[in-house]
Formats: sequence, structure tokens, C-alpha cells
Amino acid sequence: MAKIGEIETITTARSPESLGGGREGFIASLELYIGDIIGAITVLAGLFFIVYAFMAAFQWVTAGDDSGKIEKAKNRFIWGTLGLILIVASYAIIGLIGSLIGISILEPGTMLNNIIRDGTEGSGLTPIPGSDPLVPNP
Repeated sequence: MAKIGEIETITTARSPESLGGGREGFIASLELYIGDIIGAITVLAGLFFIVYAFMAAFQWVTAGDDSGKIEKAKNRFIWGTLGLILIVASYAIIGLIGSLIGISILEPGTMLNNIIRDGTEGSGLTPIPGSDPLVPNP
């Protein structure tokens, strides 16, 4: 664990041991990685929109009086904008669907805790007291 003012390497900072160890550390680490992946996809979608919008603007500016090229540029810009709106609205859509069916999709740590906890209940398996359910028992 780093002290205040020290910088940890990514491999150490995101390891399950540095996040509490055991099941809680594993879930916290996995939740961080899932959040990073979702964030990266959102950033890439935003960058794609910017490039797509610039391409549409360039196509529009260079179209001159050709109405067919202007229409293509308009459509490109409209579809790019709709794509960006869909990416941003997907968070709300996923949250709404999750709340309707009772699953916290946007909180993978909570969902994983429920899966792991419920995985031993009713399955005929009894966890060994004090053991970690993520680690196989010898």
C-alpha cells in the first residue's frame, strides 16, 4: 500500500491484495477493470464521433453545388450524432433495464457479490467457514 505522496505502479495499485485481499479485493479489482473498459469504450466512441463529424464537415465544404454530396455529408453527420446520443443514452437505458429486472448492471461489484454469495446457497455445497469462495478448497 502506498503512503500519501507516493505513486504505485498500475499492477500494484489494481491488484486484489492492495484492495483488501481475498474476495473483496478480487471483486474491487475486477470492478475497477470493468469500469476502465466501459470508460475506454465511451472515450473511443466520442473520438470516433469527432473524426466522423470532421469528415462529414469536410465532405460538406468540398461538395460545392453537388446536392448529392451535400446530402451524403448531412446523413453522415446525422448518423454520427445519433450514434453518440445512443452511446451516452445507453447508460440510462442499461440503468433503467437493470432497475426493472432488479439487477444492478452498472454496479458489477454488487452483482458479483450476489452471484458469489448465491452460488453456494441452495447448491448443496457448504462453504468451509473462514474460506474464500473464489479459491477452490483443497
